[in-house]
Amino acid sequence: MIDRGRLLSLGYYKKAPSFTGSDKNKCYKIERFREEDSEEDMFKATIWPGPFSSENTPEESKQSKLAVFTEDGLQELVDWMNSLDI
Repeated sequence: MIDRGRLLSLGYYKKAPSFTGSDKNKCYKIERFREEDSEEDMFKATIWPGPFSSENTPEESKQSKLAVFTEDGLQELVDWMNSLDI
């Protein structure tokens, strides 16, 4: 199970490009994301089956989701990642 406490604070995501981690057979990446036509920052979570890195995993094996760039948005992504059976 992916724990919210492992994903660091909002301040981290304002300064760093992304955070990656894994839990059993799930690998994931959390990053700050902004769509081209928007001025609003979002969170983007991408999850894929392990054990390989994102770069070595086919795109069709990955799933992504966007959420608002808030603490609630980050928790929404944690809940989503934990709900997937990968």
